[in-house]
Amino acid sequence: MKAKSSPLPLLFLLILTSCMLVSSCQKDHNIQHYIIDESASAMEWKGYLKDGSGNNGTIKITGQLLVAEPYEIIGGQISLPLSSLVNINLPTDELKQQLIHHLQSQDFFDMAAYPEIGYKITSLIPDKNIAHTYQASGDLTLLGKTKPVNFPVQIKLQENQLIVTGETSIDRTIWGMDYASDENAANGMYIRPGIDVQFKLVALKK
Repeated sequence: MKAKSSPLPLLFLLILTSCMLVSSCQKDHNIQHYIIDESASAMEWKGYLKDGSGNNGTIKITGQLLVAEPYEIIGGQISLPLSSLVNINLPTDELKQQLIHHLQSQDFFDMAAYPEIGYKITSLIPDKNIAHTYQASGDLTLLGKTKPVNFPVQIKLQENQLIVTGETSIDRTIWGMDYASDENAANGMYIRPGIDVQFKLVALKK
């Protein structure tokens, strides 16, 4: 006579499956979307000529951050719209517009083909020696090419805001932006490859 199978293993399997589903739902539920406040966020940039002089300005920041409670940034997508490029150091509006139009041309950022610069966050690792400091890792997309870029950032929570600040230098020639990159050229015809950037990013809970 065939023995009847016990219902206990099946019951245990159902309970285990239910617990896994609940745990998964709770994990997904705890991921919050923080939207970047464009009016409070900006990136400053500076480029240099051969003699060390140069031009500087700003560009807007848009996008969102993915945050796991309590306030751990686990990802996000940041965009820099090239239409928002501004120069702040030249003496007249005419000179400022000439520079911006040149930067937006095919010689540099080619805004017509690539209207935005994108940065996708892949990880943030805390610095054990410096409070509120993290090593940000991600992929920077410029001129249709994507390359890894890593740099330190400081992250603070202020009421319902996440404030992220940092600075780094980007070598434009890595993405194929080679205009005026011959260091043997005269001062006015050579622009150093490095672009210094520093930013303040304010993100609000959705």
